[in-house]
This record gives sequence, structure tokens and C-alpha cells, in this order.
Amino acid sequence: MPASTILLIDADPAFAETISKALTSVGYSVTVSPDPAEALPKVSDHRLVIVDVIAGERTGVDVCREIRETPSMASIPVLCVGQTDDVEDRIRFLEAGADDVMARPFDARELEARVQALMLRFQRSKDIGAVISPDGVMVAQVRRTIAVHSPKGGVGTSTVATNIAMAAAQRKPDRVVVVDLDLQFGQVATYLNVEPRQTLADVVRDEAAMREPELLRTYATKHDSGLHVLGAPHGPEQAELITPDHVDKILSTLLETYDQIVIDTGSWLDERTLRAFENAENVVFVVNPEVATLKAVNLLVEYLNEAGTVAAKSMFVLNNLFSREIVKPRDVEQALGSKVDAELPYDPFLYLKAVNEGNPVVLGAPRSEVAERMTRLSDLVFGVNGNVPPTAQSNADRGPSSRRRDRRLSRPTSVSDRIWVG
Repeated sequence: MPASTILLIDADPAFAETISKALTSVGYSVTVSPDPAEALPKVSDHRLVIVDVIAGERTGVDVCREIRETPSMASIPVLCVGQTDDVEDRIRFLEAGADDVMARPFDARELEARVQALMLRFQRSKDIGAVISPDGVMVAQVRRTIAVHSPKGGVGTSTVATNIAMAAAQRKPDRVVVVDLDLQFGQVATYLNVEPRQTLADVVRDEAAMREPELLRTYATKHDSGLHVLGAPHGPEQAELITPDHVDKILSTLLETYDQIVIDTGSWLDERTLRAFENAENVVFVVNPEVATLKAVNLLVEYLNEAGTVAAKSMFVLNNLFSREIVKPRDVEQALGSKVDAELPYDPFLYLKAVNEGNPVVLGAPRSEVAERMTRLSDLVFGVNGNVPPTAQSNADRGPSSRRRDRRLSRPTSVSDRIWVG
């Protein structure tokens, strides 16, 4: 593995030696700095920062927050080391903008795994995150990998995934791929009226294809619009052929041959889905205004908050499947503990026509309100045409701990309690 430079801010020589030894033994280059004042100007020269023991008036949380609030350091991943396993300590680090938190005591293998995961995630997005212009202004750049998910089926996940992918492909023909990671019963190919000769199940049998971008590209089916489709297996019995490591390899290699990736993760949550979330810069959760969906999404968000890696890049799309507004948008936001980032209009005809004909709305009815909303959503999630994804605007407001705190303060005992009052 090529050496990667890591800045370790650590005032305890013994702890610093332990961490440095563990990382240098597997190929990393580690610079140790005991003084935050001296270390902070060096942050931008490194690929990752580890904040451990801090001496003096500053705390580890203060140092982490200062890194996150400095535009020139915003694209550098930060791993904080909590001195205890106390949950509140981890929450404070996450609220300050840490990308990951590890508590003592820890195993050297855990440290290596966490560092490697952060390195991989930020390497994939090195040309994606915020860039500082010469005058010091933070400029948003295009996101490249988007995951779409809902814990409840039938809410429009595949509709959203295929339409935002199609809208992106209209901007960049042959440079966008939609990956159907709904591995048992994925229908992306049906929604696009294509018949893949090869699927993800075929890809994982070809080790070379998972390493070589142009070879992997041959497994995708090309739609007439220029959108490429990497389809789900032909039968549910083939789903188990695809492992979480396969997901990592495939998505990483796709980034070398496509500009943008949309992943339809369906409604099943397992380690493969979580890997897709980790690889994505934005995770779009599709909800509709009814109690069962909101409860399911609420439970999912609570679960993901514990991991602390998805909440800060999540966004919510409200898909109005019903003609009557039984549950109001503000009630949906109250139930989710977060703002709704985009809303899709109700239409009794266009969605059904699009699915039955295999012709996404952005193609079949490009001047409709539905198509316009889908196109704006595509621009939003990818951060193009001046649109900045909500996660880029304010990670602090959308972090896992703040969302959990909001729910503690304002959420009723149950979702239905709030929705059905009055």
C-alpha cells in the first residue's frame, strides 16, 4: 500500500507512539504533533487527521471544531479518539464535525480499519467536496455517488432512482450509471424497459471486471438515452453471490469510468446496503405521508445514527402518493426529526404510465411538474447548476447527534400521536 500522510495531534508520548507504530507498520506515514497551535497549520498538508490527547486550554472537541470551521481544512477527514467509552463524549465529537470516533481501549486492527475506511471514502470524493476559490469562498462541486433507499417498499424508491439518473444522463450521456442493488427483486431494468444480458451476479464472477474500469463497463446495459444500467440478478437465488466487499469494489471501480452513479438500494437493509451508503456522498431516503412509512424511516434513522456515518449526508424526499393531504409536510418533518429536502407532487397518471411503459417521467413527460421536480432533485443531490446538497450547507444542523437531540426535545411519544392530533 502506498504511504499516506496522517497528522496525529497527541500530547501523550506513550499514546502517540502506540498509534504511530500501529499505522506505520501497515504503510502509513505519520506526523506527530503535541501542540494543536503548531499542528493546525499543517492539517491541509495531510490526508487525514487523528485527534487524541490534547493538553492546555483547548479540548479535543475544540480542535475538531476548529478544523471543521476552517474552509481550507474542510475536505480533510478527522478521526477523534475518545478517552473513555462514554456515549456523550462521542456525541460531542460528532457534533463538532468528527467523521469518526473511536474510544479507548482499542485494538490496532480497529484503528487500521477505521483509518482505511476514511481514506477510501475521502479518496473517492477528493474531487467532489468543497473547494476553496482564490478569494477564500467555498465553492460546491458535483457529487458523484448517490444512494436511494426506503425501509418500506412501494414508496417510489426505484422511480426516484431511475428519474434522477436519467436526468443526470441527459446532462452527461454515457457518463452516468444506475446500479440496481435491490438484489432479490430489483426492477430498475423494467422501469427503463431494457433487458440486461449481464447483471451484478455476472460481475462478481469476474474478478478482473471488478478491478478494471473498462471491463466492468461492458457489463452495463446502455439505454437509448445514454444512461447505463448495471442490473440486479435475474433471480432472487443469485442475490447471495454478491458480498459487501463486492459492493465496495464495484462502486470504487465504477467511479473510474463513470462521472456519476445512482444506486437503487431498495428497501432491504443489510451490510451490502450499508456499504452502498458509505460509498455515497448523499443518501436519499424516500418517504410518503403515511404512518407506516414514517415509523419505518424513523426506526432506520435511529439505527443509522448509532453508526454516525450516514446521518450527516442524508436527505429526505417526500413522495405524495395520495390525492388527499392526510399527513401534512410539517407533520412529516416532525416525525422524521428533520426537514424534508424535496417534495414530489401527486399525479394519478404519469407515474403509473411511466412504469408500465418503461419510460421515466423526465423522458416521457419532460414538461410536466413531476419531471421538473425530478430534474431539480437530480441537480440537488448531485450539487450541479448552483444547487448545494443540504449536507454541504450545514453538516452541524444535520448531524446524527443534533437530529437525535431534536427528537428528544420535540418528538411525541409515537409518530402517530403527532400526526393524528386535530
